[in-house]
Amino acid sequence: MSQVNVSFDFSNVEQTIAFLKKTQVSPAEIDAFISTKGVQTIIKKIRSNDSIARLTLQKVITGTKTTGKENNFQYSFIKSRLQETEDFLNKIKSGQQVILDSIQSLSAYLPEGKTINIKVCFIAGGYSSGFTLDDDDVFYIGMHQYKNDFTGIVNTCQQELFHNIQVFSYQRSKDLKKLQDAKENQALYGYYLAQHLFVEGTAEYVADIDKYDQSSSYIKDHVAHAAVNDNRMPDNFYLIEKLIMDAYINTDRSDVDVAYSILYDWGWNNVGYAVGKYIARSLVNEYGPGVLKKYLIANPMIFIRDYIKLANKKKQDIPYNFSPVFEQMIDTVILKLNS
Repeated sequence: MSQVNVSFDFSNVEQTIAFLKKTQVSPAEIDAFISTKGVQTIIKKIRSNDSIARLTLQKVITGTKTTGKENNFQYSFIKSRLQETEDFLNKIKSGQQVILDSIQSLSAYLPEGKTINIKVCFIAGGYSSGFTLDDDDVFYIGMHQYKNDFTGIVNTCQQELFHNIQVFSYQRSKDLKKLQDAKENQALYGYYLAQHLFVEGTAEYVADIDKYDQSSSYIKDHVAHAAVNDNRMPDNFYLIEKLIMDAYINTDRSDVDVAYSILYDWGWNNVGYAVGKYIARSLVNEYGPGVLKKYLIANPMIFIRDYIKLANKKKQDIPYNFSPVFEQMIDTVILKLNS
């Protein structure tokens, strides 16, 4: 029997609230706070550094307006809502069992007999509502992003735990390294961008917002966000193909980080999330929910290849698809990884 064991860590939120309540701090106190694991995680996630963090905290404590990259920490926003943040933290602490109950069903996606131990770390800082980093046994929840909506916390815990299961099941980093070492830059760029259709799409499908209370503030925002993509799905498929193919063909002048941002960031309506979820739903509708376990232990290009083949076979039921050129690119990447 497979099992998911989950523990919770609230230390960063507690430390941040205590620190931001102060009206005066010494340089040593700032450095001690910056050195904590939670703040270092935030610095890594937003691609900042200790110097910017130090200046940001000095400004926030003294009531000076933060600017530029300092705003990425969002400490001014958190300080202006300290009591709300503390109340929400207590609500989450009292609802830990609700979260645990909601994610136990995800153990079905693990290989038979496997057990994983996951730590959920709540943080206060940064611009992300939920993320994982290098390890597969921790995920982070940006608690201040949720408008005090506990339902949103439960939904994100499902999404992020599924990401941990993805990492546990298949090491995509090894695929990337193989292509990089072989100097297969076309395949590398194509894989790097296309893999997230599987990564984000399947997580969106498993933690489907349609299953939740649509009136809750966090979920309501995400439903409106998703509706934009639902109404322009043909455009989404077109955009994804053009950006990935451009990165694949024009490797010398491509900026894959910009392409990633357009396809997978909130500011661009998470186009890739919506298309990935559509692909996942189509495959599950055809082959049953067990098919996701197959894709969890496979090169994510196979997820895309199988969808293309299914859409070619059922054009009336699945109207959105990629071109033969895109399909050939996916097949080429698979071939490179299998060689």
